[in-house]
Amino acid sequence: MNEAMSPTPEENLQKTTEVLSRRHATLLFVAILALIILADLSSKTYVFDLLETEIRHAADGTPYLIQTPMHKFFPGFAFEASINLGAFNGWFAGVTWLLIGVSGLSIPVCFWFALSMPRRSVPMVVSLALIAAGAAGNLHDRWFHGGVRDFIRCSVNIGEKEWVWPNFNIADSAIVCGVAIILMREWILMRRAAEVSAE
Repeated sequence: MNEAMSPTPEENLQKTTEVLSRRHATLLFVAILALIILADLSSKTYVFDLLETEIRHAADGTPYLIQTPMHKFFPGFAFEASINLGAFNGWFAGVTWLLIGVSGLSIPVCFWFALSMPRRSVPMVVSLALIAAGAAGNLHDRWFHGGVRDFIRCSVNIGEKEWVWPNFNIADSAIVCGVAIILMREWILMRRAAEVSAE
């Protein structure tokens, strides 16, 4: 009789996941969204002003930069203004409207998923808000500047060769962190499910 009343592995697993109400999930999502967008846009403006970098547009509307000095903080990290006409490392450059559409669509999709999930956990709401905020920050740049303003420069020196990661910004970092949280959470849940099933 006791065995029949014992919870299933799935029920045990659900008990380990905190559930947010729709209202709390909305507040958390909007707060993170606003904070990251503010940090992203203000940091882009501040650094481009600091480096005295001006964005101009060619006759066909393509943006380009006037003066791109580098402000080094320590080996491997610096501020360097650049403008990305595509996605990561220039992917899909030349199809700005496609990138604008994808970015614009991802914001309501992330918000919908964050609120419609049967179990609205804090990690999932945070991760979806980070992705939406990153998309919104870069959407702003594509719409108003024709490309994304990047300024964080990371590199590694190996011998006499410097390996430079493509410049990025806070919006890019938010998207990467959001995806990383989702992947980590799914990995943890899979391990927990395996452990519960083995009991």
